[in-house]
Amino acid sequence: MQTVGVSGLIESLGAEGFYRKVCQLLNEGELKVDDVSYYELAEACGVLPELRRLRSWTPESTAVPALLQESNPGVGTNLFQVVTGELIARKVIEGYEDDAGFIGDKLVTVMSSRVRGAKIAGYRALSGPTDVAEGHPYEESTFGEKWVSTEETKQGRILSINEELIGFDQTGEINRRAMALGFYLRQERERTIVRAVTDADATTGKFVYRPNGAGTALYATSGAHRNWIGAGNTTSPGFATAIPLVDWTDIDAALHYRATEVKDDRVDGTQRPIVAPARQLLVPERLRGVARSVIHSTEITVTNDAQETRFANPVQGLLEVLSSPFVDEQGGQAANDWYVGDFRRQFVWSEIWPVQTFLQKAESESAFDRDVVLRVKVRYYGGVSAVDTAFVTKVDGA
Repeated sequence: MQTVGVSGLIESLGAEGFYRKVCQLLNEGELKVDDVSYYELAEACGVLPELRRLRSWTPESTAVPALLQESNPGVGTNLFQVVTGELIARKVIEGYEDDAGFIGDKLVTVMSSRVRGAKIAGYRALSGPTDVAEGHPYEESTFGEKWVSTEETKQGRILSINEELIGFDQTGEINRRAMALGFYLRQERERTIVRAVTDADATTGKFVYRPNGAGTALYATSGAHRNWIGAGNTTSPGFATAIPLVDWTDIDAALHYRATEVKDDRVDGTQRPIVAPARQLLVPERLRGVARSVIHSTEITVTNDAQETRFANPVQGLLEVLSSPFVDEQGGQAANDWYVGDFRRQFVWSEIWPVQTFLQKAESESAFDRDVVLRVKVRYYGGVSAVDTAFVTKVDGA
């Protein structure tokens, strides 16, 4: 957008009409944010008329007094701030929506919420159906209260645009900073989700599983929640040893555990296995290559008495392999642990506020103290909660 063209449009359409026209062109894809020069926009709006001399300014320049003059507030100032805020907000969202390499949305079901600390209700299956003889009444089935509570936090940052960035026509730098702000906000959400589904912060009292409002470790090493394979499992003694992820037999062992040890929570009658097919395999980055090889190999080799036999891979394509450096971040004994199950059935992202952007105009203390032209705030309000324990199994890979 050339300065003359912008000035002409402002003159012919008016401030509000110009803003709406810019938004229309952006929405239709006929104009990109990177096509707009913030310097030329400021010049057309008459906001910083003297800043055009900055490029050729020298200590002997007579322009120094002019550079110190205050900008004349008015419609042009408001138009510049509103249009610039719109452009920067779009770059923030563009950075936030760059989800390359992110897996968070594959691990949770997004649930809109209007309150924080909400209760997600469920029920306890006390008894199943029974035979009903001809002419006899049906037995009454009851259920007990079962619920978990959610926990959300607010995350956000502020981006300040200084007068120099406009005056030296650093449009690309402004857009880069805006995109970085959105990207790092998205990355923080990603980290929150991954650490939640792995229950990484339970040792510090930050729980993702809160049955009846009381926080507790999701993957109990005693096996009480029927989602742990590894040392200390007294509930399922046959699965009380670590299983390093090496080949298809390790996946098969985890699936065997889920088929025989993961049961419903009825207390009236014998607990029974539940149908909860595993869909995903979550591993740290250090196991990504092994996991992909195990799942995507077309054949396996079995050696008996120095004889090799090739078979079709029994677990080929059975699971989606997901990995994240935020699993590796835990380090220590968790460095080789892996997770298998249907994550979206077990974890919800309760979203009170989706990602939002706000504009603060120049009438602020920062405008006087630091020559800030405008500030953009970006935030979200949400959190991860486990609604059950049966759908994801943690495997001790030590």
